[in-house]
Amino acid sequence: MNVAQEPKKSLARRLFDRWAQSRRLAPGEQLPEGPYFVGRGPFIALLCLAVIGTFAAGYLSYRHVLLVSQSDSVGNSMLCRPSGKINCDAILLTEYATFLQGYVSSAALGLMGMTFLLWCVVNGLVNERVRKLAWICLAIYLFSAIGFSTYYVIVMIFDVSYLCTWCMVVHAVNLIALITVFWIAVKKRRHLLVPEISTFGERSYFVVGGLALSLFVFCATSLAERSLSFNDAKRRFEELANDPVVILAVLQASETYEVPTGSADPVYGKTDAPFRLVLFADFECPICDETDLFLKKLVAANKDLLHLVFKNYPLSNECNKAILDAGQFHPYSCEAARAAHAAFIMGGPGLFTKYGDLLFKNRRKLDNKSWTKFAEELKMDVGKFGKLMEPGSDADKKVNEDVELGVSLSIASTPQLFFEGKKIPINLKGEFLISVLERLVRVNHPEKGTVSFKRPVSPETP
Repeated sequence: MNVAQEPKKSLARRLFDRWAQSRRLAPGEQLPEGPYFVGRGPFIALLCLAVIGTFAAGYLSYRHVLLVSQSDSVGNSMLCRPSGKINCDAILLTEYATFLQGYVSSAALGLMGMTFLLWCVVNGLVNERVRKLAWICLAIYLFSAIGFSTYYVIVMIFDVSYLCTWCMVVHAVNLIALITVFWIAVKKRRHLLVPEISTFGERSYFVVGGLALSLFVFCATSLAERSLSFNDAKRRFEELANDPVVILAVLQASETYEVPTGSADPVYGKTDAPFRLVLFADFECPICDETDLFLKKLVAANKDLLHLVFKNYPLSNECNKAILDAGQFHPYSCEAARAAHAAFIMGGPGLFTKYGDLLFKNRRKLDNKSWTKFAEELKMDVGKFGKLMEPGSDADKKVNEDVELGVSLSIASTPQLFFEGKKIPINLKGEFLISVLERLVRVNHPEKGTVSFKRPVSPETP
């Protein structure tokens, strides 16, 4: 058959022939020694770029985390001092610094990309068998990255008033690396098309490891930012919630309660001291223990101004029907309250304080044998004490009265402190609490002048 009679080839066949021809070596051309298509030189150059890019993206991520979480207290950075149009911090605080409604940081995304770039380069450098795969992954990644870089460069030029030097470093690294990868790929295209010689395990490790490491860096950076942002918001909320001026305004607008007290109530301090603290507590409540201790220190430091009245509010539905938990949140609290008040009936405020301290100290180990054990330890009349522990006794009646009073005051938890007829928020502690108490006295009793309470030895204690 002559040439004129040769059938015409299809387009697919012609393309296949061209691809096959491209795989053939030119006359005198030799494959590189070893199972790879390029030497270490290009990888070393790319490694330098990857290190620079990773540092720049890492710095931007770190700076963004600081700015988002503590924008009011972060000083200028020596690595990017604001100067005219140059201001990295201003860029990092714009709407373009995040996307997906602020949930994803652009800097963290850049750091993830640079981590993948560094992974590909390092593995290609140390393992010649995966250099072809590394080069292909680099080309795919950089082609995507340059799209993001182009977008952010346009934004900096046309939409915002500042330039970010470290952002430009990242974009420059992407551009130079992309040019390098494609230039080498075109120059070594025949070598790049030789069959893959790395094993399935090597390819799996390379791809999975690179993706996993990059995602880990991205997630760790994002979580750090979210965590610090949450902690900063929490700190701001606590500062506002503990601001004495704000709390006083809220308390003044809140309901004023009548909290009756009498000779049947245990009192710590001088009963003729003009200002009365009323504490409803549960002997199995750890915060009640801390609050009781702090208030006693405060009273001791202000003997002529303050006294503390203790009332029982056990968190057990055995004696408190407002508690709906049938599982007995504090199973021994009703008996503990009865035992403490029995001690008060038998020995007055001093014995009540000693017995109450034992209850608080042993609150995790209370059982039905504890009441008599503590009575014996304090050398009380065990027989009389036993009668006061019985249902219907004076001690039992007083606990029930305290509970009924607490329910009428809408107490939801313990400890609950009342002062000047106001229900004091449970989150108030230490210096914040003392400041609010002082302000309440000054507002309600202007005739007494400026009242100032002495601080106990450890005012930071709850």
